[in-house]
Amino acid sequence: MKIQYKAASIMILFGAIIVVLLSLGYYMQNNKIIKRKELNNLKQLSEEVAQHLASRIEEKAAIAATLSSAPLLRDALLKSNSEFAALTDRERKQEIDNRNQQWMKTADINSPFIQRHMTNPVAEHFKYQSTILPGEYGEIFLTNRYGVMIATTGKLTTLAHAQKYWWVASYDDGQGRIFLDDRGFDMSVQGYVLGVVIPIKADNKIIGILKCNVNILGPLTNVVREYDERHPGRLKIVRTGGLIIAESDVHPLSTKVNEALVKLLWQKENGGAIIAENNENQLVAFSPIRTTMGSKQFGFGGSKESIDHINGNTGEGWHIAISLGEEEAVKSAREVNRIIIYVGIIFTLLASGVAYWGGKWAAKPIVELAATAQDIGEGRLEARASVHSNDEIGFLAQSINRMAKNLQEAIASRDEFEHHKNVAETEVKTLQGILPICASCKKIRDDKGTWNILEAYIETRTDALFSHGMCRECADKLYGDEKWYQKNKEPNSVNTEQVEAPLHEDVDTE
Repeated sequence: MKIQYKAASIMILFGAIIVVLLSLGYYMQNNKIIKRKELNNLKQLSEEVAQHLASRIEEKAAIAATLSSAPLLRDALLKSNSEFAALTDRERKQEIDNRNQQWMKTADINSPFIQRHMTNPVAEHFKYQSTILPGEYGEIFLTNRYGVMIATTGKLTTLAHAQKYWWVASYDDGQGRIFLDDRGFDMSVQGYVLGVVIPIKADNKIIGILKCNVNILGPLTNVVREYDERHPGRLKIVRTGGLIIAESDVHPLSTKVNEALVKLLWQKENGGAIIAENNENQLVAFSPIRTTMGSKQFGFGGSKESIDHINGNTGEGWHIAISLGEEEAVKSAREVNRIIIYVGIIFTLLASGVAYWGGKWAAKPIVELAATAQDIGEGRLEARASVHSNDEIGFLAQSINRMAKNLQEAIASRDEFEHHKNVAETEVKTLQGILPICASCKKIRDDKGTWNILEAYIETRTDALFSHGMCRECADKLYGDEKWYQKNKEPNSVNTEQVEAPLHEDVDTE
C-alpha cells in the first residue's frame, strides 16, 4: 500500500476513534450534568411559578378585603348584631334555628323572606361588584358576628354559618384572619372555586364575616398555558394529596399524580427528583404555594361536604409540579453530540485528505529514491537521485548518489583491471608453450611452418619492440678490439653475462 493511502487510512481510523471516544465521553458526562442542570432549572421555575400564583391568590384576597371595607357593610352588621345581642343566648339560638329552618324550607326564591336577604342594599352592592368584574365571583354573602347571613347574591343552602369550618377558621377565636376555602370544582359556575373569607372588624373586634366565592380556574389555566408555551415539559397545579387542579388538557380534579411524587409533596418543601412514570424517567421539580400552606395571615383548607362542589379540600395545600421527560431533558446533549460527530467526521475527512496529499508529497522523494535504487540495482550506475533537501531524505539521496558513484568507479577500475589482466594473460599465453627455434640461426617456426626471425616473431605477437646492440663477447669475437666495444656500445643495452638457457631440439625433420 502506498504511503499516502496508509496515511489517509491511519487518519480515518484515528479520527473515527477520537470522534467515538469524544462523543461517547461527552454524552455520558453531559447526561449527568445536563440532567442535574435541568432539574435545578425546573426547581427554580417551579419556585417562580409558585410565587407568582401565591401573588395572584393574595390579589384575590386583597380585592375581597377591599369589598369588605365598604361602610355600607359595617352599618348593616352593627344593626344586625345589635338585634341579636338584645336576645338571651337561648333566645338567640332559637331565633337563628327558626330562621335557618325557614330558609332551607322555602324553595320559592321570590318569597319575601328570601328576597329580604337578596335585595337589600348590601346584596345590591355585591351584585354591582359582580357586574363590574364579570366571571370573577360566584356567590358573595355576609354574615353577622353570630354567623347569620344578612345579605347574599344567591340562594344558599343554609342561612346559619357559624358552625362551618371556614367561618370558624376565619373567626379564629376572635382574632380574625383571611381564610382560603378550597371548594373544588363548582358545578354552578363550571369553574374551580376558591372561597375568600374576610373577617370584618370594628374597634378591633370582629363584627361579621364576608365570603366571596372566586372562580380561580382562569388564572390557574393561564399560568399553565403560559408555562407550556415558553418551556418544555408539563406544569401541574396539584394538591398535596395528588389530585391535579390544573394541567393542559386535563379536567380539574380528575387525575392524580404518581404516588412517589405524592410522598414528596407531603414534605411541603421545594425539591426535585427523578421519578419513573409510564415506562420513562421523569425529571420532576415541585414547590409549595406558600399562601396555601397556612399562616397567621392566611388559613387554607376545605371540606368535601358541599353539595355543589366536587372534591373539596381536606386540609391540603397547593403545589407547583413541573415534569420533563429524561429523553427530552438530554435532547440538547444529543444535539450537541450530533454536532460533535458531524464536526468530527468533517475534520477526519479533511485530515485524511491532508494526510493523503501530505503523504503523496512526502512520498515523492522516497519514490524517486526507490526508482534510482532500482536503476542502480539493474546496472544503470549513471543514475542519480535529484532530491535536494536538508533532512534525512536529502542525506539518504546523497548517500545513494555517493554509493552509485563509488560503485561506478569501482566497476570501472575492475573493468580496466580485467582488461589489463586479459591482455597480460593473452601475452603470456602467446609466448607460452614449446617454441620451435633453430638451434643455429635462432629463427622460430610459426604455426604455418614458416621460419621467422626471432625479433619479428615476438613483435608480431606482443607489444615488445627490439633495439639491436652487441655484447662484449660477440664484439671481441668479431672485432677483437675491446676499445671498439666500449666506444660503440649502446647506452641502453643490457650488459649481461651470458646466460645459458636450455635449448630444445627441433623435432621437426625439416
